Amino acid sequence: MFDSLKAMGALAGLMKNKEVLAQAFTRVRAELGTRTVTVEGARLPDGAPGISVVASGELEIVSVTLAPALLAQAAQDEAGRARVQELIARACNAALARAKGVIAEEVSKESKAMGLPDMPGLSELLGPAGGSGSSVGGGGSGGGSRP
Repeated sequence: MFDSLKAMGALAGLMKNKEVLAQAFTRVRAELGTRTVTVEGARLPDGAPGISVVASGELEIVSVTLAPALLAQAAQDEAGRARVQELIARACNAALARAKGVIAEEVSKESKAMGLPDMPGLSELLGPAGGSGSSVGGGGSGGGSRP
């Protein structure tokens, strides 16, 4: 309970100084604009990814790459097409979920720098509300990275 009161007090102090809050918001948005995550899925028999999806820190899908073998499977019949469509949807959702994790990390880092304790839901307040995509590398097994 005291942690919640302390957090509310710190947030109230920030609201008095809207300029500091606006600068923090700008820093988070700028950082997220440089971040992307990559999800690779639907491994082919040779171990190569069949699908690669890149999502930005602004929660936009930047690119979707499909291996020719996966495209051939989609062209064979309705069942193959449905399978590939499901794989694409799953990979896109996984990339967006990973990008949300990057947002939460950045917001947490910024809030700690401002002296605020971890507050659930803060990333929704400071996170992106849209914008243009960027392309920066990321890992198939982890979060985003910087250029």
